[in-house]
Amino acid sequence: MTIFSLQSASMATPLPVTALRWTSALADALAQASGALARLDARVSASSLRPGWALRASWAGYAQALHLQLSQIEEIDIIAQRCDLRLPGRALPRTDDEPFAAYDGWLALLSEPEGRHWSEGLPFTFDPPEGWQDAPLLVRAFHLLDAAARADRTINPWLAFPLTLRRIGLTRHALPCMALGDPSQRFASDPRPVLLRRLLKAVQKRAEDGLDRLERLEATTRRAATALAKEHRPGKLADLGRLTLTRPCLAARSLAPLLGLTVSGAGKLLERAAALGLMVEISGRESWRTYVAPDVAIALGLRRANRGRPPSTTSPAPEVESILSSFDAEMADIDARLRKLGIASED
Repeated sequence: MTIFSLQSASMATPLPVTALRWTSALADALAQASGALARLDARVSASSLRPGWALRASWAGYAQALHLQLSQIEEIDIIAQRCDLRLPGRALPRTDDEPFAAYDGWLALLSEPEGRHWSEGLPFTFDPPEGWQDAPLLVRAFHLLDAAARADRTINPWLAFPLTLRRIGLTRHALPCMALGDPSQRFASDPRPVLLRRLLKAVQKRAEDGLDRLERLEATTRRAATALAKEHRPGKLADLGRLTLTRPCLAARSLAPLLGLTVSGAGKLLERAAALGLMVEISGRESWRTYVAPDVAIALGLRRANRGRPPSTTSPAPEVESILSSFDAEMADIDARLRKLGIASED
């Protein structure tokens, strides 16, 4: 009985991650994770496409949080549910609860103009653990996640981590893709250094994936701008392109009221956009066709990401080409005259 009590107490109050002894492997993992997180935050903060990226990242982050709750729901199911899509060949997920119930409230917290102090709203009473003052900010955030996961068995601790990163001063904005954690945090059954290293690797992986998503969105936007610039009469295509940043999944009946078109006109606009590569048709039916933005089609697994170096979007200005051609012609004429005089030109 005494042994059981000691084991229970140990599992209830494990050694805090802030008190762990640092090794070279842990220090390297911390550097990699911190660098990846900083790069993502800097790119997102500077990008004009941040609202569109944040929406897409929230789908990925919420799916990760559901997986930590041992849910079988995938990101593709979240996208379909949030965008009111029926995907061909994919059955609706069966659940005994309401897995999407926390999404809207979480999205509202992510868009707070000013974050609250990190100590507000914690599901436990905070007492500075051993090593708190000397611990890096990221490790402090892990301790808060650790304690919250043991105090609250719902999805909320995983969803709160992007907010913690912002409130503790690690990021300028809440990054939805950083909803993460480890199921073992609720049981403290694994050695703590192993857990800390897994968490650091998870931060690095999520940050790198978030950066990939931003780059895909930016590439999609550049390709759309290039395609529109070549169109003699783009019409509502430009409006459609802007709309897909925040409504990347559309059908004719949902697009029509947004752009003031008839359902027939909206359908023709979507077909034209698909022909130009601005949208991807995913329904596979002749009526009520459904379309998504190309970067979302990649997230859904319905289209492969482009590989290799992207094609150049710039070309020399016509006047520059004219000057260079004239120069080459003059040099060729000079070479010809020198040869007639028996003088060899030097390359």
